[in-house]
Amino acid sequence: MLGKIEYLSIILCFGYTISPLVCNHFFLENSKLYKQFYYVALVSVFLSIGGYLPQLSFIWLFYCGFGLYLYINIHKKKRFINKHWLGLLPFLFSLISATWFVSGTNDFQLLGYDKTWSFYASIHGCFIGWLYLSGICYLAIKHRNLVLPTVFVGFISSLFLVIAIGIDQWGGLKKFGVIGYLILFPVIILYILNVLKPKRRFSKFLYLIHFISILFSLSIALGKEFVLFDLDLINSEFMMHFLHGGINAIVVIPSFLMAILNEEKNEPSP
Repeated sequence: MLGKIEYLSIILCFGYTISPLVCNHFFLENSKLYKQFYYVALVSVFLSIGGYLPQLSFIWLFYCGFGLYLYINIHKKKRFINKHWLGLLPFLFSLISATWFVSGTNDFQLLGYDKTWSFYASIHGCFIGWLYLSGICYLAIKHRNLVLPTVFVGFISSLFLVIAIGIDQWGGLKKFGVIGYLILFPVIILYILNVLKPKRRFSKFLYLIHFISILFSLSIALGKEFVLFDLDLINSEFMMHFLHGGINAIVVIPSFLMAILNEEKNEPSP
């Protein structure tokens, strides 16, 4: 079986591979410059995470900052029109994730976190903050009839901070965050389905997969956090790393984003 660091590295590489592609499509009008720089930045991730040249991780941090700069520049005239300011958040989370990535690969011990905990922070920043929020913010900007996503984004960001503080410091905060996400994420998807009413059958299927998988994943987190499982019979590390983490990275987030992209095919070109 893969070691913990190796597994986290694979998940992180997967997240970093797809996140810029999603953001480029959703927010940067498919910038050619951002895409060209993407390949160089991604190679720096692979080389640094493998331990060959950890200093190259700074290239990824710079790339994330470059994405934020491009977004501000592209939307400078309409930043405060039709919720375009929301698009800043995924790029800010990309910087948070990249900062922890740099700390982990270079063993900077940021806030006392070792490589493992730094990678945990980086993964959560990537998948919840960068990828998932990209989907929510994109829908909020594109569909004016979606009124609540601004509130959802606020709750997602706040609970992210609560869990980040509680994960290695105050366990009570983490429990509060897990319960919050268990309620919030299903409410978000049900609200989106009710308001947008997807027309494509495959989109509906993907949203269903997303809904079921996120309930399953969060149930694992809840069970582990409140010791609802017999930990003598079930390996809690396997439950959280390979089931909870793997499902979130491979099923929950991608199915949500794929549903959004698939539904776009049903819309006429401008």
